[in-house]
Amino acid sequence: DYWELFYNNPRSMGGAIWDFVSTGISEKIRTLKDSSPNNVQTSIMGRAKLVAGREGKGIDLNGHDQWVEVYRHESLEKSWNSLTLTLWVYPRELSSSSGTLITKGNWQYGIRQVNDEALEFYVTTRQKETVQMPLPDNWKNNWHHVTAHYDGSAIFLTIDGVESKRVPLSGNIRNTPFPVNIGRDAEIHGQETSVYICDAVIDQVGIFPEFISADKLGKPAAGTRQQAELWLDFEEESTDGEFFSYGIGARTYGSIWPDRRPQPEMWQIKKSAQPVSARLVSAEKGLVEITNRYLFTNLNELDARWSLQRNGDLLQEGKLEINLEPGQKKVVGIPFAKPEAEEGAEYFLNLSFHQKENELWADAGYEIAWDQMALPYHIPADLTSRDEGMTLTMQASGNDLIVKGRDFEYLFDASTGSLNSMKIAGREMIRKGPRLNVWRAPLANETDSWTFWSSNNKHRTDGYGRMAATEWYSAGIDKMSFLPVSFSYENSGDTSVTVRSRNIYSTSNGRASFIDVSEYIIDASGTMLIRNSVIPNGQMPSWLPRAGQQWILNGSLKNMRWFGRGPQENYPDRKSGYRVGIYESTVQDMYEPYLIPQDYGLRTDNRMVRITGDDGAGLEFRGDKLFNFNAYPFSDDNLTKALYTYQLHPFDGITFNFDYATSGVGCTATGVFPEYQVMPGRFDFVVTVKPVIPRDYQPNLP
Repeated sequence: DYWELFYNNPRSMGGAIWDFVSTGISEKIRTLKDSSPNNVQTSIMGRAKLVAGREGKGIDLNGHDQWVEVYRHESLEKSWNSLTLTLWVYPRELSSSSGTLITKGNWQYGIRQVNDEALEFYVTTRQKETVQMPLPDNWKNNWHHVTAHYDGSAIFLTIDGVESKRVPLSGNIRNTPFPVNIGRDAEIHGQETSVYICDAVIDQVGIFPEFISADKLGKPAAGTRQQAELWLDFEEESTDGEFFSYGIGARTYGSIWPDRRPQPEMWQIKKSAQPVSARLVSAEKGLVEITNRYLFTNLNELDARWSLQRNGDLLQEGKLEINLEPGQKKVVGIPFAKPEAEEGAEYFLNLSFHQKENELWADAGYEIAWDQMALPYHIPADLTSRDEGMTLTMQASGNDLIVKGRDFEYLFDASTGSLNSMKIAGREMIRKGPRLNVWRAPLANETDSWTFWSSNNKHRTDGYGRMAATEWYSAGIDKMSFLPVSFSYENSGDTSVTVRSRNIYSTSNGRASFIDVSEYIIDASGTMLIRNSVIPNGQMPSWLPRAGQQWILNGSLKNMRWFGRGPQENYPDRKSGYRVGIYESTVQDMYEPYLIPQDYGLRTDNRMVRITGDDGAGLEFRGDKLFNFNAYPFSDDNLTKALYTYQLHPFDGITFNFDYATSGVGCTATGVFPEYQVMPGRFDFVVTVKPVIPRDYQPNLP
């Protein structure tokens, strides 16, 4: 959109290239042992080191880019109704600047030093409350035992056995989307930090979901660690590979990875700024208008090539001699023969320009510019299933509804209205059937504080950060609950079965919900047509990350073949740099190692995607209109909570998102333009899921 503005207004100028290369620096992954039963992944960040502690060793934090990072493990992501924090601390001079000790964001809970005057403990339930306690005279350069308590009725601190006043508070602690940090507040200590975050040695850190008195924690008994949700003794560290660190909060700008490999957006950058463009004038006459955007180069210095493709397959090709001065445009004829249109096929005319000679910066044949023009020869495909001679059966037993044919067996759970199993040629295809999905792990632009000012934050709740994603977290669309409402089915003889379900997905704050109405029509070949209607209700965010279905597929389905834009990752506001064609890849190869883990790997404008295992069995998805998809070997929960690539943990499934609408990427300063945002509203769509049968499969025929 920006480039079109400049092309249409040639006297305009502006823009900035901030960083071509992402700012990551290679660092060792330094792991600490969590002695609680949870074995929570915990890491040393920056140049912090283990030194002599209160007992054994402790962690030495110098106030700069050093802290302890704790993954958002499920054991710490709960809304407790009581809490105990404990640690030994040896504060030094710079602690008066900030003195952050233990925090889970700036609202959920935390202990920090306030100037040279007091220690503060805060907890948020229905509201945020704080309690402060004056520092002892010998605070600096001495060891002190600190505990912070919330017992369900009040919060208070204890320093060296002396208890503070109690501040009344009740209710469950509100869980917010920030990790536990030791020596840093992940919510507020980013790249604009101007304080010394923690200048101290810290030892024996513990977090408990219950009240434990301070006298039991100064010298904890052997079993105390087993009561904790997190316990760190800092006795030893181990190293396990490397990662690209971005420090305390550097923005991960750049279109080139730190190891100098191009990121997927580089293809869009090249396309948007290409010096030659083409547009179709007449398909019937084969006329194309070409514009030379060069300032000093005639197009006769480049090789011009054309090709005609059907569904990505080459039909015709040739070369052109184009003599066009800089800044000029003209209409040229492309000498292709009109093909005889086939049902379900799409035809594209491609025009590209290449280097004629070797240059210092590129070899002969290097592609300088290209355009792809759709030709109006499309005949819609007949998607009627070819199930002649096939039959199916339906069996209801308790909550199980089994629909079975020669090559397939599908299982629905009547109590939840869910599709729980899809067996193709005897192989299980899914771990979880389709569920409504409006969430994505926020992109870097959506977690950056810069986008907060350009975002609509009318429904923002304190405690969920200051970023574009704040409204989503405040609404609770990341943690929706599922309520089945109704389930029914009917059998049309031995040719088809229709299953209907109605469900409600409610946001975690209870202020909004989605009614999800689904109809599954299964024929004797195993082809499943899913009609879906989604109706939003209540106080919605101003826009949604996506809208569609999420499936959890069997982990063996790792081979991808799609007819859409590619081969690189592309998003709705960053897709014109990627040709429409048929591409193949694997779930692993579609991974994009963004320094901050986030939703990735989307492919847009798809007609079809097929996902199979090495044995050839799988599923093929189509929509009643163009759709987007991505697939990854992580859970959405893990992808959302991980802040570093080493915190990503593949699970025994494949997360597959079938989107009928996806919001764009936007940019750091201005966010996503409205035309690329998914607005809350009713969605009606149709998905066709077809079984892919291995060639060597021999059905058990009667």
